[in-house]
Amino acid sequence: MQNRKLVKERIAKALVDLEISKEIADDIAFHMTDWKENLLQIIQLHESPTLLSDDQVQNIVLDFLAHVPNHLAAAKKLSGLGPIEDVFSVGVFEEDEG
Repeated sequence: MQNRKLVKERIAKALVDLEISKEIADDIAFHMTDWKENLLQIIQLHESPTLLSDDQVQNIVLDFLAHVPNHLAAAKKLSGLGPIEDVFSVGVFEEDEG
């Protein structure tokens, strides 16, 4: 947990150096660090794909997709890089039927 705090502080400091306000830099740092567990699971999948069961792979992928994209979208917007775009034309902004 200490490392996450250090990473958040490091990200925020670097962004303030880009003349992003401290408040926004702190928000971006939060959005870039809140999903560390998801990142570690994705790394585990990449490093040992054959050691995981289908259920484990499904859980890792779905947990990642449910949690991480909104943090990345928020961080991108807050950084001034603009909103998320549907660059692959898959209907990102359309509601799923169901």
